[in-house]
Amino acid sequence: MKSLKYVENGKLEIWDVEKPTPKAGEVLVKVRACGICGSDVHGYLGLTGRRIPPMTMGHEFAAEIVELGEGVTGFCPGEGVIVQPINFCGKCENCLNGQTNYCLNKLFFGVLEETGAMQEYLCVPQKLLYKITNGCSYYKGALAEPYAVAYGCVRKAEDLKDKKVLIIGAGMIGLCVLQLVKLQNPSMIIMSDLDDNRLAKARELGANYSVNPAKEDALKTISDLTGGTMADVSFECVGVQPTANQSIKALKINGCAMWLGMSQKEMTLNMQDVVCSARRVIGSFNYTHKEFGEVVQLICEGKLATDELISDVVSLEDAPDAFRRLHEEPDKLIKVIIDPSL
Repeated sequence: MKSLKYVENGKLEIWDVEKPTPKAGEVLVKVRACGICGSDVHGYLGLTGRRIPPMTMGHEFAAEIVELGEGVTGFCPGEGVIVQPINFCGKCENCLNGQTNYCLNKLFFGVLEETGAMQEYLCVPQKLLYKITNGCSYYKGALAEPYAVAYGCVRKAEDLKDKKVLIIGAGMIGLCVLQLVKLQNPSMIIMSDLDDNRLAKARELGANYSVNPAKEDALKTISDLTGGTMADVSFECVGVQPTANQSIKALKINGCAMWLGMSQKEMTLNMQDVVCSARRVIGSFNYTHKEFGEVVQLICEGKLATDELISDVVSLEDAPDAFRRLHEEPDKLIKVIIDPSL
């Protein structure tokens, strides 16, 4: 079978590898759609150390069941599934508390040396499968993972009904956060980004206002839009020093900044902006198994604008060029899906 291999920084190749066989408790799936995550692009460039060559990336995927391993029940060959990519142990303290995203023994498909879904077939544990229902497409299903990242963060925030919300970063995750926040009926959603095309997309998806800090005083604009009260809650979806500071400074007294971007490891913040205004900063990492299932339900019920986020669908052979485009022209693409059957 064909597998897209990350072989060295900036280089991807198609390899012919052996088709896997499911073990007990596993199913063999035919990958029908796999999204290219921003972390995959950073890994392919050698920026994070989270992808160790030679390996196959891919953790945002939907697939068709081909073969059942021993002991698997409740699934049949031919069924479509969405795969939750955090392979949690189910036995450690965090798993027993429902925090599977913090599993002490977890493996993550397509990360470090763990084989991912940018290939034709893959074996996955039954416990990670969610059936595709209501005629949902494989392409839509592959977006469950980034939506789940956003959902895990939105769930940690306070009730957003009638609140003024600022979302910083109109990339894939920021646009997912936007849609999930909108479901809670806030009084106002302001989207901030440096790219006008992305801001236009955010307005199409429900943002009431947009701010471009490269062209205007963002804090003054946010103050004007909120009548001087500033935002109740901000979502930081970029993870660099200027946006992290913006997420705090744009808050009202006792406001809350939700951080899920993490591009920059260390940065400088003004502690007085946090302490003297009793503002809170809450970090969010991934999602629980339960939260992933809730996102699958939202997608299958058609409650999220999934199609609006898919910029292109490519074959495995065309995937290296898609990685190049995502690196060189990131503002022109939101989500690129790899379909190994093309």
